[in-house]
Amino acid sequence: MLTDLIAASAEDATVIPLTPGHANIWPTLEVSGVEPTQWASLRLILKQQALPGAMDAAPVALSHAMQDFERVGPAGEQGDPWLVALPEELGTLLAQLSEDQFPALARAWLTAEAERRPHWEAEALEFLVADLAAFAATAVAQGHRLFLWICP
Repeated sequence: MLTDLIAASAEDATVIPLTPGHANIWPTLEVSGVEPTQWASLRLILKQQALPGAMDAAPVALSHAMQDFERVGPAGEQGDPWLVALPEELGTLLAQLSEDQFPALARAWLTAEAERRPHWEAEALEFLVADLAAFAATAVAQGHRLFLWICP
C-alpha cells in the first residue's frame, strides 16, 4: 500500500484523488504504508491518551480515535487511490512538537504499533516523526489541512 501525506486546502481535496502526479501540485510527504489506524494511534499518543494494554480494548480505542477521519470524494473503482482528511487536531498537535519530543514520541508509537508493524525501527521512526512535525508545521502555518492519499 502506498501512502502520501498531502497538505492542501479543503477545496482542493476532492480533486486530489483524481489528479495524477499530485506530488507535483501539492506539498507531499511520502509516508509509505502508514495506514489510518497508525495515524489514530499516533493521535492517541499525542493527546497523551495511552493505548490500552489489553489487545481486546485496543480496537475500541483506535475506532474511537478514528471517528473524525473523513474519507474525501467518491469511492471510485477497486484499486483506485482514495483520500482521507486527517483530523485538524492531529495536524496541530504534530505542528506543535519540539525536537526534544521526537525520540519519546517515536518510542511510544513504536511500542503501540509493535504487533501490527513489527518491521518498524526506532531510528527510522524518529526521523519520520521529525519529518511529520516539520511538514505539519508548514501546512498549519499556510492554513492547509493534512490529507492521507492511499493507493492500495
